[in-house]
Amino acid sequence: MKRLLRIPWRWRRRAAQLAALALLLWLFRRTAYSGEDQLTGGENIFFCFDPLCGAAAMIAARQFIAQFWPALVVVFLTLVLGRFFCGWICPLGTLLDCFHRILRPIARRTNRLSGGAPSRLRPVRYILLIVVLAAAVFSFPLVGLVDPFALLFRGMTFWGDPALHEVAYAGFERLDGRWGAESIEPFVVEHLLPFRANVFRLAGVSAAILASIFALELVARRFWCRYLCPLGAMLGLLGRWSPIKRLPAGTCKSCNRCAELCRMDALSDGLSAEDCTLCMDCVDLCPRGIARFAPRRPSSNPRPVDLSRRGALAGLAVGAAIPALAAAARAFRPREKDPYLLRPPGVDDEDSFLDLCVRCGECMKVCPTGVLQPAVLESGVEGMFSPRLVPRFVFEQTYCELNCTLCGQVCPSGAIPRLSEQAKLARPIGKAYIDHDRCLPWGKETPCIRCEEMCPVPEKAIKILNTYTIVNADGFELEIQQPYVDRELCVGCGICESNCPVEGPSAIRVRRVDAPDPGTETKLEPTRRGPYPFRREG
Repeated sequence: MKRLLRIPWRWRRRAAQLAALALLLWLFRRTAYSGEDQLTGGENIFFCFDPLCGAAAMIAARQFIAQFWPALVVVFLTLVLGRFFCGWICPLGTLLDCFHRILRPIARRTNRLSGGAPSRLRPVRYILLIVVLAAAVFSFPLVGLVDPFALLFRGMTFWGDPALHEVAYAGFERLDGRWGAESIEPFVVEHLLPFRANVFRLAGVSAAILASIFALELVARRFWCRYLCPLGAMLGLLGRWSPIKRLPAGTCKSCNRCAELCRMDALSDGLSAEDCTLCMDCVDLCPRGIARFAPRRPSSNPRPVDLSRRGALAGLAVGAAIPALAAAARAFRPREKDPYLLRPPGVDDEDSFLDLCVRCGECMKVCPTGVLQPAVLESGVEGMFSPRLVPRFVFEQTYCELNCTLCGQVCPSGAIPRLSEQAKLARPIGKAYIDHDRCLPWGKETPCIRCEEMCPVPEKAIKILNTYTIVNADGFELEIQQPYVDRELCVGCGICESNCPVEGPSAIRVRRVDAPDPGTETKLEPTRRGPYPFRREG
């Protein structure tokens, strides 16, 4: 027991950091299709522990979201212990610490050259926090653009996973069985690599944002955590009420060792409780051994928060101005809803979906076919990074698997409802329409029933309307079958659009359920050349 008590605090903290990072990576790998239609649960636990995501989603949706109950645990522990989450748990903070240690010689030089980040940047994190929460009051979600978990997870999903897949397979191909590659390849493929190397829109943007956060480490240590992270600002404000305080509150007159070691610069001008992450470096490395953390009566004159009244008002003004400007732009330049903006299964109301969605990227990570892609500006700035279905994305054949409900299982906020297979079929994503001018059997008299063959609906939502025979230029008889869509059965999965052999835009496309008829089905009169069923569509 005495030996256990002699373990330095910073070693315990590093062990906790590495355990949390390992848990994140393990859950990240589990958040992928593995042949099963049901996940074991817990894959989205880090987002459920995020008070900022929970607060922004609940404010925007005007409802309590039960899935975020673990965030209340973080809030309670922060009120008791202080801003421990950033120093002991946060995976992004752990990665920043690892990055700093790897590039320590370069970072020391660049930190000196930059002179360190000025203290006047400290209010920026609070202003960002106020902007996010104020915008949420007006149902304008911004949290997914600045939340550290969302930034990290999206960067790993959109860019890290595909890059890992390509590098690993290129490495195994280059090794060609040498150095024992044949023996380790099955383990790596099964446990460490993604199910498939999906291609994502905005992958470069996500990678650039994450790379910028790490590059700022060369300006000042934990630059993101000190000056920009709104989640850290929220936890820092809550940590001011913690009864656990550092003693002594400042540095010794004859020694400035702890201030030099502090990665958060929390001792530059007395103790800043909202900056201290309880890393315990000052306790373990104090030359006199007097630094410690202990319960202490709250001070009657605490150090003021690094935010002026003018800064708080500026944050409120920006948080209200962004939704107002977006609304004004829509009023002066109204635009119709994108008829091809398809949302995940079960999403009926666009506004409610955007209010609840925290842009975590979990649904896109778990999608087995890669049909879920991040939206760009199809629904405005407020919809950026939210998931949408793109059935014909670049060269990929992407579609919504008929029996798959994984996206609803991993959604931490309930933006994508958790549906059974039967409930999913009863709530169509969209409706398919054929463009007769582009369709091979309708416009070119060329045999093709690819869409009818691929339709996964048991009763076949795509049927054959006309069948007749023609004689081609070589004198061969060809049977032409012209398909049509029974939209009462269509569920909008997009497999027909994805597999259409027509080059360029597909001859059959899925539109939103509430989108008007595009008027492309112009030849739905039964042909005189052969028999036809009784059904017609005008």
